[in-house]
Amino acid sequence: MTTAQERRQQERQARRRRIQEAAREVFAAKGYAKTSIEQVARQASLSVGAIYLYFRSKEDLYVSLLEETLLTIDGELKTIRSSGNPQGLKAAWNYLFQWATADVEGTRILRLISQPGVRKQLSDQVAEATSSGLGRLREHFGALIAEGVSKDRYHSISPGESADIIWSLFLGVLQSSDARTNLSISGATLEESAATAFRTIEGSWLKNQSVAEAA
Repeated sequence: MTTAQERRQQERQARRRRIQEAAREVFAAKGYAKTSIEQVARQASLSVGAIYLYFRSKEDLYVSLLEETLLTIDGELKTIRSSGNPQGLKAAWNYLFQWATADVEGTRILRLISQPGVRKQLSDQVAEATSSGLGRLREHFGALIAEGVSKDRYHSISPGESADIIWSLFLGVLQSSDARTNLSISGATLEESAATAFRTIEGSWLKNQSVAEAA
């Protein structure tokens, strides 16, 4: 039997998700800069005060939208890891860019996280959930790299440090693509840049360079 405390917790979680769903719609329609807490409250049919019972700031609410996304990515990377694909790292990298193409707003949230001073705008709940989600992604990439090392595909490299490089490269490719788009600079597409970036970094790790050329 569900206790009164459990029911209250379920109701609180349901209302929190309701706010996030409303926020996702408003942010997608208006963009982060032009969205206000008041607009989200109207979309959710709640008072502004009710929003602040769940989220510290607009930044807190915006970043919280990554929670579900990171769970989805986590599940996909788990599937890739368990598939036994010898090119699992490449598959994981490609999946990240498939997600980035489909969820542009999600990539914008990632960039907001890197902005100076944003941590003080985040509640501990949102900061910890986001940190945990990103940590799981790092673990998946580290495990795929470690598997490559153990199977003598890669040189003896640090899986953790190499996973950090992969993540930094992912963010860098996204930012470079955005800059070219914003300034109308011709160049490779996001998909082409992603493929080139991966070939370059993995090629520096591969023991057999003919494998890199074939890929």
